[in-house]
Amino acid sequence: MIRRTFIMLPGVGPRTQERIRAEGVDSWEAFLDRGGVPFATAARNEFWCTLLQRWRSALATRNERFFHAHLSRPEHWRLYKVFGDDVAFLDIETTGQAPPNDETTVVGVYRPGRPLTQLVSGIDLTGDAVDAALEGAKLLVTFFGSAFDIPFLQKEFSYLRFEYPHYDLCFASRRLGIEGGLKKVEKLFGLAREDDLQGLDGYDAVKMWQAWYHHGNEAALTKLLRYNAADTVNLVELAEVIYGRLVAAEANGGNGHDGDGRESDGQGHYSP
Repeated sequence: MIRRTFIMLPGVGPRTQERIRAEGVDSWEAFLDRGGVPFATAARNEFWCTLLQRWRSALATRNERFFHAHLSRPEHWRLYKVFGDDVAFLDIETTGQAPPNDETTVVGVYRPGRPLTQLVSGIDLTGDAVDAALEGAKLLVTFFGSAFDIPFLQKEFSYLRFEYPHYDLCFASRRLGIEGGLKKVEKLFGLAREDDLQGLDGYDAVKMWQAWYHHGNEAALTKLLRYNAADTVNLVELAEVIYGRLVAAEANGGNGHDGDGRESDGQGHYSP
């Protein structure tokens, strides 16, 4: 999908993107081959072509930092199929206390083709361990992580840098008109959990942690890790389903774009 996207160009919003596509220009390559579109000035077309060449080069070299810096966050979902096995699915659990006393208890990281990594506070959870679990990742997938998980981890481990695109399934699902938390969205798409994990939520995760941390309840820790594993691994199927629906929505005439459809100048990283 990223190769069919033009809204990162200055002066291009959803309506202009559709106008570009209406000219039969449905990819960066088509745009570059034609040298632009008829409704733009020669100077504007030259400028856009220069930028698209940079974007194409970044894609060819799999430069995730370029996309992190220059692609607006609501469009990061378009990179989901680009980075393949270099995707990291992440979910955290916390003590549930009021800030600033709240702390991370478990971090789950799943990388396709690798075992699930789970880091537990007081055992093996450190900033370096989180960094190692994410090493080589080019796209992060979470549910509400851009507003919770990542700021939370950076509060505890300030040296962590998440300098790659972030496909946040919470906000991606909202673009489809789907509201609610992870468990609600899972049910909507028919994702199942083991029977004894059904109905558990973040508050239950807090209680399981307390049972382990304060009373040494090994069974509670085991169940908490299973709960976190479901939170983390279920993101894989959810990411696929939401991505497919976003692609279909755009193909059916939707713009797959947040907001009221007004023109945007993108991120403002470039100027003519």
